[in-house]
Amino acid sequence: MNFERRQYWTGVLFLVPALAVFLLFFFYPFLQSIYYSFTLWNGSGSPEFIGLTNYINLFSDPHMTNGLENSLKMAIFGVLVQNPLALLVAVLINKKFRTGAFIRTAIYLPVIISLVVSSVVWGQLLQQDGFFNEILNRIGLETWAVDWLGTIKTSFPTIILLTQWQSIGFCAIIYLAGLQSIPMDMYEAAELDGARGITLFWNITLPMLMPTVTIVMFLTVVGALKLFDLPYILTNGGPGTSSYTLFLAVYNAAFKENNFGYATAGGIVLAVAIMIVALVQLSITRKREVEL
Repeated sequence: MNFERRQYWTGVLFLVPALAVFLLFFFYPFLQSIYYSFTLWNGSGSPEFIGLTNYINLFSDPHMTNGLENSLKMAIFGVLVQNPLALLVAVLINKKFRTGAFIRTAIYLPVIISLVVSSVVWGQLLQQDGFFNEILNRIGLETWAVDWLGTIKTSFPTIILLTQWQSIGFCAIIYLAGLQSIPMDMYEAAELDGARGITLFWNITLPMLMPTVTIVMFLTVVGALKLFDLPYILTNGGPGTSSYTLFLAVYNAAFKENNFGYATAGGIVLAVAIMIVALVQLSITRKREVEL
């Protein structure tokens, strides 16, 4: 056996343990989940095969359909609002000024705060008799004071806005790292040609930042579709099904209704939705990278 072939088989042997772990703890459970999604199963005993019944029932279940709709709304909001705001914040804090380090720390600080703790605090602040409504009452806007998490029209929009408290800081720091990796000589050369302000941003900053945009967009979309913590802690999907997400609907079907076969079908739909949306988003942003 020659040296190159010996190297090849040595590499294969080193990969075997990792491959075995992957097959045992990821691939095999995934195949099991696909099977269970076609069954009636309560988590114990033998599952009963029922064909496509679970998948058919998904699209007539308001918890699942509203959850999927809200998850897609969150993803769209993240792409159209959250990311541009995070990029704007990153551009602003990328400038050199005396309190720059403090401001960057303040922007990122919400990311490291426990989501459970912050959810409880926000829940108290946004109650009907909470601090936020008290402020509205004191400044003469008492007609605007509502139970922000207990009203159908405001519950999910409020949750979307609360996610931005952490998400914008997280995305802004990644964008900041991307901005600081752009060579300064490119800006200097463009300025010598008369480029200023928005022209510099559009022709230098954004093209050079597109790989970072691709990463942040991907994380935003996947994170939005997997949203669970905030609606579970603050509203548990209520009132009604107004603040359900697909992940929360799957969780409740499994652990509150003990319908694991149905919940697994919802999980498969969630995984497919994440893959489709992520692939579309990645194809768009990567195409933009190539064009620029």
